[in-house]
Amino acid sequence: MVCVTACPAGIAHTYMAAEYLEKAGRKLGVNVVVEKQGANGIEGRLTAQQLQEAKACIFAAEVAIKEHERFQGIPAISVPVAEPLRHAEALIERALALKPSTDARHAHGDTETKKSVKTELKQALLSGISFAVPLIVAGGTVLAVSVLLAQILGLQHLFDQENSWLWMYRKLGGGMLGILMVPVLAAYTAYSLADKPALTPGFAAGLAANMIGSGFLGAIIGGLIAGYLMRWVKSHIRLSSRFNGFLTFYLYPVIGVLGAGSLMLFVIGEPVAWLNNTLTAWLNGLSGANALLLGAILGFMCSFDLGGPVNKASYAFCLGAMANGVYGPYAIFASVKMVSAFTVTASTMLAPHLFKQFEIETGKSTWLLGLAGITEGAIPMAIEDPLRVIGSFVLGSMATGAIVGAMGIGLSTPGAGIFSLFLLHDAGMGGMTAAAGWFGAALVGTAISTLILLLWRRQAVKKGTYLTEDVTP
Repeated sequence: MVCVTACPAGIAHTYMAAEYLEKAGRKLGVNVVVEKQGANGIEGRLTAQQLQEAKACIFAAEVAIKEHERFQGIPAISVPVAEPLRHAEALIERALALKPSTDARHAHGDTETKKSVKTELKQALLSGISFAVPLIVAGGTVLAVSVLLAQILGLQHLFDQENSWLWMYRKLGGGMLGILMVPVLAAYTAYSLADKPALTPGFAAGLAANMIGSGFLGAIIGGLIAGYLMRWVKSHIRLSSRFNGFLTFYLYPVIGVLGAGSLMLFVIGEPVAWLNNTLTAWLNGLSGANALLLGAILGFMCSFDLGGPVNKASYAFCLGAMANGVYGPYAIFASVKMVSAFTVTASTMLAPHLFKQFEIETGKSTWLLGLAGITEGAIPMAIEDPLRVIGSFVLGSMATGAIVGAMGIGLSTPGAGIFSLFLLHDAGMGGMTAAAGWFGAALVGTAISTLILLLWRRQAVKKGTYLTEDVTP
């Protein structure tokens, strides 16, 4: 059996899903070979022989599968990337029970792989985000280092002086975030829907979104327009094989750019820009209870699935707000990201007798991942005991989000992790106060999550509904 795993970030879920499928395969006596399509590209690429001999295929992915045509004719099922973490054995058995294709390796006969519009839209958006994340992190880090050097070493004059080395780095980081992010997001959203022919129209749609000020929202809509347009063009405009080069390198890009670009500039773009500006004005006007509520919602979403689709949806919202000059949501998101990781470490240190050995080992390093802004380190514990662990995480995270939202501080540099302490927009309260409040909110949320988790887990251990490896209730 062959499998492909892929998640939006390409860091944690991709490799964990692969590990669980391989373990389940060994247990069932099935030779399971997994190709991981992660942040480093395709790892463990399936060979032609493996694909030819495969009896079935499992696509465990939240984003579009790269080079999907390789799997044509193999009976397959498609599931979310987190599904193997819970039901790996059942998935393998389900895949093996599929009816073989009547025309092996030439026509796909399994209807289970057909995507609904909802699934297709979700995968397109998450694919776009997955390609934009490295750009956002790199640009944010370069910009953050520039700001830190200016503040710590007293180089503000170089930071502001045109063509100085520090000004150049500032512009490089800022350009990656302010200029490139929207076209890249649009292009790879389109790519998810119609492969390479959609890339150029997607870039054009993203550029048009920048031109008319429709921002992040415009990038998403422009990417979808370009993707579906090029899917239609590929299906309806065909030439003799002698003209394939002309079709691919001239006709497709020209039609796509004119079509997607015109729709964005003259039809769809203006209403989207208005909606984008209205949303920006609403976010800028949030204060008091409204800001507190927004913070609680973002806190819930961030820790609900630890890097999954709901987490990525909140991430996309925060990036979109940041692209429009509203920095509060990302400050909330960056603070909340630490809560789940810190909770795993704190709870396993305070009451190791309530946890299994692998959970204790996990807790030794998750605090470091939390400082880097990575939530996925808490996944192993969440899989083992989802209701109690995730329930504890989200309650503490909502408290953290509410506190940061109520403070009104902002953050305009994504991917900086703990160094965000030095980059906050202090809302007039002073840098030290803002930093203390921002990090303190994460600690308050951690304390709440840890307390709830320990009480909940102790009750479960006493009742025998949760068994540890080294203690009897």
